[in-house]
Amino acid sequence: MQKTPTISIFLTVGILILGLAIFAKQFGFDPNPGWGKGRIALLIVGLLVVFMPWMVNKRSTVLNRKAQGDLFALPSLLAVLGIYLAFISISYEFTSSYYSLLATSFKNGELALPLKPDPALLELPNPYDPAARQGIKVPVDISLYNGKFYLYWGPAPSLLVAIFQSFLSMKVSEAQLLFIFMSGIFLSQFLLIMNLRERFFPEIPKWLVLPSIFFAGLANPTLWLLSQPKIYETAIAGAQFFFIAGFTSAVLSLGHQPFSRWGLALAGVFWALAVGTRSIMVFPVGFMTFMVLYLLFKTYSRSFFRLVAEVIPLGLPLFIGALGFCWYNWARFGSFFETGFTYQLAAPYLQKHINELFLPSYIFQNLYNYLLNPFIIKQSFPFLYPIRGRIEEILSWPILPELYTAQAITGLLCTTPFLVFAILPAARYVKELFGKHRAQKFSENSNTASLRWIITSLLGSFALPFISLLVFFWAAMRYAEDFIPALTLLSIIGFWQGYQATLQNSSKGKMYTAVGLLLAGLSILVGALLALSIYSTRGLF
Repeated sequence: MQKTPTISIFLTVGILILGLAIFAKQFGFDPNPGWGKGRIALLIVGLLVVFMPWMVNKRSTVLNRKAQGDLFALPSLLAVLGIYLAFISISYEFTSSYYSLLATSFKNGELALPLKPDPALLELPNPYDPAARQGIKVPVDISLYNGKFYLYWGPAPSLLVAIFQSFLSMKVSEAQLLFIFMSGIFLSQFLLIMNLRERFFPEIPKWLVLPSIFFAGLANPTLWLLSQPKIYETAIAGAQFFFIAGFTSAVLSLGHQPFSRWGLALAGVFWALAVGTRSIMVFPVGFMTFMVLYLLFKTYSRSFFRLVAEVIPLGLPLFIGALGFCWYNWARFGSFFETGFTYQLAAPYLQKHINELFLPSYIFQNLYNYLLNPFIIKQSFPFLYPIRGRIEEILSWPILPELYTAQAITGLLCTTPFLVFAILPAARYVKELFGKHRAQKFSENSNTASLRWIITSLLGSFALPFISLLVFFWAAMRYAEDFIPALTLLSIIGFWQGYQATLQNSSKGKMYTAVGLLLAGLSILVGALLALSIYSTRGLF
């Protein structure tokens, strides 16, 4: 059994916790300058995490070389997280605190937000009509039901915040949550990248792994989200963190025999939290649950009791999460499946156009905006600026409903050209699926998470959220984070596959590598410049 190196993860997470303890006042977690019990507890936890690898290997005079094989990546991890911290610090003043408000309600045994609606709003015959509530102060995109305000976003982050605040008595804002979630996405991707290299791409040199790590951490819209730390971005990042963390847990658990039941249980917990953060994640989570169950059935189909024993660790957290989420909806709105979206006080009159929110007629328009909508170049720094997505029909048919709208958005082919490498594993998969040798077995154990299984899982994890966005009436750059982490990993796999294929031809290999590094560098640079331009384009959001 191969063991993926994780020392850099321990060091990075430990340093983050230590930084949080030392600079808690500067980060806004603790208004008191002194060292209270919470900060001391964080300091101890941080030190334990930093020294954990050495404590585990205390009997060895020198750490196993394989165990410390990822230390070369530590500077890149710290650099990416340092960039995250810089962006979140600059944009901190634009944050909100809805999750913290709901956490306060949870601690008080309430499900509604601790905000009182304006009596003038409650007196309206139809408060959901934006024209009717003009002149009345109303929090935007909050749900109003039976005289109370609710969040239609999932409760999972608020539940975690409530638990965290109970122990440490620290205030948590959306900016802090966003930083944690984006860091979690990146560290989960790093673990998966290192595992993929160890199992399937040992020929990839370290100097080629580093730009892949930087690309995974800085590909657009990562910095774009960090530049506007509100609940919209935090909900998307939180759901994606829980999903990718669960994906990584599943891959690591299924990558060897016997499968890790604890790892599968962790995947189930993460995926339950993903749906509990953003209900749209039910589609990729359902797909990944099917993929894991397929592999378990394939491996243990001859032993029913063993199959059940392997399924329970994954299925139990998902079942409990589904029951809890349904109860949460029913307790608020009297319906298991009503999240509050129907009662949302949005800028457009959603209730009037409820049948136009998801339509196939948006597909071509969204394809253009998410893939091709350009940026503009100006002489002033940061030189690259996004423009509002196109709302005029790009085709004469089908007719685009007037409800359709788009915020500032730049197409992926313009911002992140490195993603074209995702075509390589997808094309190879299709060729193997329909080619003459489709029945040929891979060299790795077919009863573990093979590269084909991982690629299939990533394709589904990308395609399902992407398709759901294509039929949605609203296009925005932040929504791309729903599928970019999976697509990023696919493109890295494709780039590495191409590198392997050109190893026998030195000249082609050098040219291929140079093109790949150029596209990765351009993707990082364009994403950073567009994120920096956000302060002059806030009106497009």
